[in-house]
Amino acid sequence: MSHLSILPTVFTRMDLLEAALLEEGFLVSQQSDLEVFDAQSCRVDLLAQRPEHRPIGWKRSGSGAITMIGDLQRMSLQPGLGSRLQNVTRRYALLEAMDQLESNGLQRAQVTVEPI
Repeated sequence: MSHLSILPTVFTRMDLLEAALLEEGFLVSQQSDLEVFDAQSCRVDLLAQRPEHRPIGWKRSGSGAITMIGDLQRMSLQPGLGSRLQNVTRRYALLEAMDQLESNGLQRAQVTVEPI
């Protein structure tokens, strides 16, 4: 059995990011407008929100990486959001690793996820 504690993660797959957000309890919509400064909006590929919190958006960059878009100052005032986003990153990394193992022919794997 292997032990994996840290996976450096760059979001590159929108489907896995969406799955990780949903599993972490976010409401997610695709191809939405995120309100930014001065009531302007920015088109994002994924929009995630939890009740009573400001929405967060993700957009694919020219390099293929997915970048987060949001009002960091206001988001920093939301209790627990930082740890929830860390959980999203961990879930994404796990989903990506499992997908890669499956695409390489692994038939069966056992995964145990423990809080840090």
